[in-house]
Amino acid sequence: MSLIADDKDYEVINGQIYMKARPNMNHVSIAGNIYAIFKRFLKSKVCKTYMEPDLFLDDENNVIPDVVILCDINKKKYKGIYGAPDLVVEVLSPSTAKRDISEKKDLYEKYGVKEYWAVRPESKEITVYYLKDKYLVINNIYYYRTLEELDEMTEADKKAIVSNFNVSLFDDLEINLEEVFEE
Repeated sequence: MSLIADDKDYEVINGQIYMKARPNMNHVSIAGNIYAIFKRFLKSKVCKTYMEPDLFLDDENNVIPDVVILCDINKKKYKGIYGAPDLVVEVLSPSTAKRDISEKKDLYEKYGVKEYWAVRPESKEITVYYLKDKYLVINNIYYYRTLEELDEMTEADKKAIVSNFNVSLFDDLEINLEEVFEE
């Protein structure tokens, strides 16, 4: 692929270059927590997890997602991943959120990413998309609530909260929202 391959923080989306701002510490903590959960689970398995890899989808699209899971290790090269990973996580920042949930999500859909997460640090929520009939569609939105927040809720609202969910790629990987959003 002919994309620029150097050590700068930028993405190329549909041929347009976008500089990437360095993430804040909350963003880094959440991405690191998700990476650690995947890393621990995938130890000694074929699939692997990577944090902030260069992801080369084609000649006009080179993005840097926060975390990915890759099961086809042949796509991993020295400079990054060439082709769609199986799962992509984007921790949203105010400066990139719109692009992450529109243009980048559309790219992930086009190239066949099976599962996509859009993580919103401020509201402590994860929107999970699954690839169905070539489209990334929302499977669910999961919200983390602290004990203090739960104390203020009605019993009906408390019952509606799901604090754990499964990753579609692995029947036995359950994500605990408290672990994702802990500092």
